[in-house]
Amino acid sequence: MTLNDVILVLLSILWIGFEIWLVIRDNSRGKGKTIIDKNTRYFNFIAITVGITAAAILNGFPRFFFPGGKTNTGFLIGIAIMLIGMALRFWSVFTLGASFRTTVETHGDQIIVSRGPYKHVRHPSYSGLILICCGYGIAVQNWLSLLVAVILPLFALLYRIHVEEAALVASFGSDYIEYQDRTKKLVPWVW
Repeated sequence: MTLNDVILVLLSILWIGFEIWLVIRDNSRGKGKTIIDKNTRYFNFIAITVGITAAAILNGFPRFFFPGGKTNTGFLIGIAIMLIGMALRFWSVFTLGASFRTTVETHGDQIIVSRGPYKHVRHPSYSGLILICCGYGIAVQNWLSLLVAVILPLFALLYRIHVEEAALVASFGSDYIEYQDRTKKLVPWVW
């Protein structure tokens, strides 16, 4: 195992540990109910797990390596993107605080947060997840790994966003619709 492999594994463990902590935090607070979630937590978990696992397996096929083969520069770019994604995910979770859930649900005293990463993007924690997956694919420097690592989670997250936004409109009505009009879904000023 190379130093790059060790770094990638340790970074992945940090990310997985954070995601497990979120679920444990929800469960310990009596949150994380799946009544309106439509199993999106499970779809996300499966899509991300399968995407990253398949990316790791496909990384063993050299014909799909980036042009020029594997380089430290390519690896470091991927790691940097993963770290940016993790920072965005952490920032998003901590900005929402007690209102952040691993399932789709709202509570009576919840407000629409439009500060921090939520100022321009409605779902920055999902943007962070996509960046983490993209960074992983770039770090292994394999085109097929990159595609699998990003596409599977992206489809699951888009379904989650659809379910989540319907629940938020049902809870907040025109206030959330106005927030949707002012912000983008995942990429500031773009989409």
